[in-house]
Amino acid sequence: MTVSRPLLHHLPNALTVARLAAVPTFALLMLHGGSTGSPMAAVVFAFAAVTDLLDGELSRRLNAQTRFGRVLDPIADRLLIDVAVVLLWLDARVPLWLVLIIVARDLALLLSLAFHAGREHGVYVNVVGKAGTLVMLFGLLLAMVTPAGALAAAVVLWTGVPLLVAAGALYAYDVLRRRAGGL
Repeated sequence: MTVSRPLLHHLPNALTVARLAAVPTFALLMLHGGSTGSPMAAVVFAFAAVTDLLDGELSRRLNAQTRFGRVLDPIADRLLIDVAVVLLWLDARVPLWLVLIIVARDLALLLSLAFHAGREHGVYVNVVGKAGTLVMLFGLLLAMVTPAGALAAAVVLWTGVPLLVAAGALYAYDVLRRRAGGL
């Protein structure tokens, strides 16, 4: 059985929607995991993280990039990361200032989507942002499956923060450049 090209064209967006749908399941599992965390929450989080890797790669390989995907993909990513970092803070696995940095950066990105860049163009991913998201997803997963305060999780998370902040600065520069150029 072969899969039709139009069906394959929608696969990246379907993966993005699946990631978005996984967020409430992940949150409920984390909230009910108790002080030892929830292995099932980590599995759901890992599934969602893998969909992030797959949807972008597939959309490029299948030439299936859409405005829907450019807008929804970063929203799904930011929501997954922000929910995870807040819940891990509530579980005393990450410090509050990590939460504040990540959430402030992501709110700025989402507001720019709502008020300017995303209305017509969505987010054009840069390599720094992809690397930062990948590192942050891995660090959050490590924070879920290692004891609170584990050095490995802290090192990975703090490696991801400057990448995400730099990616946010590059994105802001791109938005300002587009606005100045009338794009």
